[in-house]
Amino acid sequence: MSAPLSTPPPDELLDAALRHELRWEAPPELTSRLLQLVPGTSITAPDPAPLPRWRFYLAVVLIVVTALVSIIGASYLYQLVWFQLGADYLLAQLEALPARLLQMVYDTMPFARELIGVIALIRDQLHWLLLALILWILLDQRQSEGRLAHNGQS
Repeated sequence: MSAPLSTPPPDELLDAALRHELRWEAPPELTSRLLQLVPGTSITAPDPAPLPRWRFYLAVVLIVVTALVSIIGASYLYQLVWFQLGADYLLAQLEALPARLLQMVYDTMPFARELIGVIALIRDQLHWLLLALILWILLDQRQSEGRLAHNGQS
């Protein structure tokens, strides 16, 4: 019979595992790039071989197919949820809500029609005033640029 192998103590196992995991070797391309940064070194590293053309096309095709599948899946899920929850009916109700609220205001307050008419008239006048102000600023800016050009030529 042979003697069983003795196992090292757990502390030594942990130390050995840590030493093994903490040892890191830099990739050769990183080493060559770092050496190129140091002036006066002339170490030529082999250029990494480019990927074959078919791998590039395969990657592009896979990306496009994945994007299309995800877009189609999302749109199908969107339509499914949209029609299952009756969102089109809800949207129609939301579109009709302002008209119903306005009619309710008209029914409860008879003077509301005149008040809303006055507010709309004021809004229209403010739009015209804003347009006049913008035109005034543009013309004033053009005149000041003309003066500066005229003074620059003299």
